[in-house]
Amino acid sequence: MHSSGKNLLLINPWIYDFTAFDLWSQPLGLLYIASFLRAHGFVVSYIDCLRSENTSAEVKSKKYGIGNYRREIVETPQIVNDIPRKFARYGISESEFVGKLKKIPAPDAILITSVMTYWYPGPSQIVKIVREIYPDIPIVLGGIYASLLPEHAKNVVKPDYIIEGPGEWQVLRLLEEILNHPVDTDTEFKRLDDYPYPAFDLVPNLRYICIMTSRGCPFNCSFCAQKHIAAKFSQRNPEKVVEEIVYHIKKYKLRDFAFYDDALFINKEQHIKVILRKLIEAKLSIRLHTPNGLFTRDIDEELATLMFNTNFKTIRLSYETSNEDRRKDMNNKISNEGMKIAVNNLVKAGYSASDLEAYVIMGLPEQNLDEILESIIFVNNLGVQVRLASFSPIPKTREFERAVRSGVIPENIDPLLTNKTIFPLKSPDLDYETFRKVRIFSHMLNEAAKKNMAPFAENTIGKSLRRILRDSI
Repeated sequence: MHSSGKNLLLINPWIYDFTAFDLWSQPLGLLYIASFLRAHGFVVSYIDCLRSENTSAEVKSKKYGIGNYRREIVETPQIVNDIPRKFARYGISESEFVGKLKKIPAPDAILITSVMTYWYPGPSQIVKIVREIYPDIPIVLGGIYASLLPEHAKNVVKPDYIIEGPGEWQVLRLLEEILNHPVDTDTEFKRLDDYPYPAFDLVPNLRYICIMTSRGCPFNCSFCAQKHIAAKFSQRNPEKVVEEIVYHIKKYKLRDFAFYDDALFINKEQHIKVILRKLIEAKLSIRLHTPNGLFTRDIDEELATLMFNTNFKTIRLSYETSNEDRRKDMNNKISNEGMKIAVNNLVKAGYSASDLEAYVIMGLPEQNLDEILESIIFVNNLGVQVRLASFSPIPKTREFERAVRSGVIPENIDPLLTNKTIFPLKSPDLDYETFRKVRIFSHMLNEAAKKNMAPFAENTIGKSLRRILRDSI
């Protein structure tokens, strides 16, 4: 390949929010792009605004490598200053960022990623600072926010260029144009398995590895925008996935691996089951995690046993709601009965039910309190812990469009108002205090689950407690 000799700076920006937590949260797309550009001869520098290279400045991680980010209270944006919580910038200090910026080789172009649409203040602040130091260097913004709200990004963040959707080839062709320097685009990178591994060597204080065995998702859930972000669904060769895991173990000496797939269990007989069998054959001392919700309908007895034998430590099941009609409307491929079967299979394989977690959403449009409570109780009655998730209307999804049509939100809503911490509070029926009590209730039931207790089971005591619960909340 042609060596460009061009210096590129890639930046993972700060998070500005009421809360943030490092839950195996790597900018995997940006790290793929870093290795992709290296393979085409570019010299890549990287600044991760969420992680410090100074170990004494890093917040101590919890087990499995996850943990809190460094937190600095900042002024709350006027539009959300009615929320009774403190707004913060998560990550390194601004002075540390500027210091890093001044130490790297002068870049010929700067690439910034973005994640949640309501985190746009992070990329926006990065662009302001970068322009002060490198006023004439082209700035390219990509990632989820840039893909879903390109016009907002253009007008508010104001990069020179915006990349929508999968970035590797788009970035390469853009750099060829704006830097007036030809690169070899006739490469062997035609399939996912041809791509070089993500550039984890650039990540300061690396504590875990993120793995993608596929890209995209064949489903079209009403609350998900992945079809506007990812390429058409495709899966990697299972043997290549195992080769990558072995490579990272040897290079980084880490044990914790988090699957980033949106649909890890699709085509399970030819894909995930093969991967897990080969991991067992390799006798690797690893811990596996699934921060994204797993489709319970795919967890048969064999898959559950393979998960147990390959040391899945974090299992999060996609459940969302006990309301079957809403679930069908959401195109969610889960059922209450399927949830019970999956949990039963995992317990047979060796897990305690309380080892498992299930996502329950609160704050959905037209969702009442009874539905939220019934969903939480259903999960607890299975002995499973509740992972309560607040709904956020994501642009270009059916749920967002529904919220606009129903008058819940304006079409041009400021993304800050869709923050998952606060959006449920905009419900005309449920207020902040109610949602606070719901969170406390879910925490209480999780503690009960750890003690193998289901206080709201379908018995006389459970029914009495339900009546008391509704009166108290």
